[in-house]
Amino acid sequence: MKIALGQLASRPGDVGTNLKRAAGLVRDLKTDVLALPELFTCGYDPEGIAANPAWSLSTQDFGPLAEAAAEARTWVLAGASVATEGKPRNAIVVLGPDGAVRGRYDKNHLWGREKQVFEAGSGLLMLDVGGVSIGLGVCYDAGFPELSRAYARAGAHAVLFCSAFATGPTEHRYRVYHPARALENTVYTLVVNAVGELAGERYFGESGAWSPAGQPLITAGRREGVSIVDISAAEVARTREHLTYLTDLSPGVDHVARVS
Repeated sequence: MKIALGQLASRPGDVGTNLKRAAGLVRDLKTDVLALPELFTCGYDPEGIAANPAWSLSTQDFGPLAEAAAEARTWVLAGASVATEGKPRNAIVVLGPDGAVRGRYDKNHLWGREKQVFEAGSGLLMLDVGGVSIGLGVCYDAGFPELSRAYARAGAHAVLFCSAFATGPTEHRYRVYHPARALENTVYTLVVNAVGELAGERYFGESGAWSPAGQPLITAGRREGVSIVDISAAEVARTREHLTYLTDLSPGVDHVARVS
């Protein structure tokens, strides 16, 4: 199964233009799945989202992107601020190949200012397409091994993160999190990262994918572009024949003894 990582730059606050650009990409690529960065529909700007309620969409507001998904028969994973009765959610909206909203993953682990702007999620979401299961996460979620492990135990073949990592200290963490999550869970790990300048930050792109053995498969550059990753359930099974982390985990690690 082929997944496209759409490393597109968002136009700050210009939801209509961002949706149209993504729709054009869907029609051009016609892959099984297209993933877009964190908060792609408005750009990563928690302060701007707090000040501009119109930047947060309902699940009915994806018009041009939903139409393109239906025309191309493509699943689309769109990073968006989604309006709710309370605070908005930093979410991945899942559009099916019929253009309908099939589900929504809400970011569980909020970073910094996000805690004041968004309501945190409280569950996980896995997408099943063509015999391949993909767990979803957003950016900072990758720093919590429990999330990827939960997906692996639930049968995921891949975990995909829609992210917005900026230049600076987060670059080191970005390069540690994703291959580690792949190897320790023997799942493909994919990340589509934001690119360009938004709200005083520069996002470095470098969207990537790692094999179930933690080996790099692709690394995008620092400009807009699309990378295609081929996910194989059979490769996950082959990897787990010799990397047995999931079956070798000792139940004894839950018990901590103390000496002094």
